[in-house]
Amino acid sequence: MEQTYDYIVTGGGAAGRSLICRLLANPELREKKILLIDRSPKRENDRTWCFWEKEAGFFEGIVFHSWDHIWVHTHQFSRLLDIAPYTYKLIRGIDFYQYTDDLIDRAGNVERYYGEVHSLNSTDKGVEVQVGDRTFSASWCFNSIFFGKIDKTKVNYLDQHFRGWFIKTDTAAFDPGQATLMDFRIPQHQETRFLYVLPSSPYEALVEIAIFSNNHLEAEAYDAILHDYVDRYLPGVSDFSIEQVEMGNIPMTDFSFPTHEGRVIHLGMAGGDTRASSGYTFFNIQRRVENIADCLAAGRSPILPTSWPERRASFYDKLMLRVLEQKYYPGSDLFEKLFAKNDPERVLAFLNAETSVFLEAQLVSSLPKSPFLRALIEI
Repeated sequence: MEQTYDYIVTGGGAAGRSLICRLLANPELREKKILLIDRSPKRENDRTWCFWEKEAGFFEGIVFHSWDHIWVHTHQFSRLLDIAPYTYKLIRGIDFYQYTDDLIDRAGNVERYYGEVHSLNSTDKGVEVQVGDRTFSASWCFNSIFFGKIDKTKVNYLDQHFRGWFIKTDTAAFDPGQATLMDFRIPQHQETRFLYVLPSSPYEALVEIAIFSNNHLEAEAYDAILHDYVDRYLPGVSDFSIEQVEMGNIPMTDFSFPTHEGRVIHLGMAGGDTRASSGYTFFNIQRRVENIADCLAAGRSPILPTSWPERRASFYDKLMLRVLEQKYYPGSDLFEKLFAKNDPERVLAFLNAETSVFLEAQLVSSLPKSPFLRALIEI
């Protein structure tokens, strides 16, 4: 028997849940009948999302910690940066899941269904979603599950693979008001490798290694890098316990993810919301789902045109990704120049696609010309 809804959300990660929260917060949409389809309940603290924004955001109440000052380190450059008017923020997966589950539980118009989504079919009247032997239909489907396959030989592509420790010390070792955004003082091995340190108290911090490359390591190799970094660059950390470990991968690619197929709207990584040059996704998701909810509330199509700033950001991402993937210029030196020659507000605005053409030209002029001209010719 087919069940009908106003909206179906396939995928219960950051994108799908963020959209549902926006729908429930909108007076014009909060009574709509919504179905959330996910593979299984979210009950683990399986990831963290980091991002920066100028004001209190939609999920400000569950921000685990935030920082107004960030460190950037290379062998030639080390600086503590005041990032005002931005604030760097971290949201833990478990807090996000619990918060959104609570909103869904209190709303009488949202249902959950757990299972594997087999197909999404756009029709003249809406969308049909096949899950096992069940069929669900709706006017619109908002999907964050990537069903395609990326041919890495035809696009620029790097994985951002990472492993992090949530560590706890017996003595005060961290300044919770300062985060390390990027520390490139580790061996690069002809890749782009950096550590970041995100303290949440004088005794606790997330210490994580991120690598831009298509050569993944075994867990023991990541741990060896983390051990060496703690010993070498965190002198105040002697005895510590590892309270939790997170490990994952973010595809960084200029592959053309479809934003929609008929009445199926793709979100998150599946909809191209991941910045190809940095892997940051959460802020882009929030901007997009806010616009989608506004369109639905106004009775307009939620199919959003690609804005001119977004097109420019995609172009810059393509160039930078080409330079990094083909190793035309060391990633550590590239990010050093970005932060050494530009105001941090400009760099962060650029990475959020919030800059004007004039400011982008100034920033691009601070980068080495030869590798980017080579990349420009090739793309």
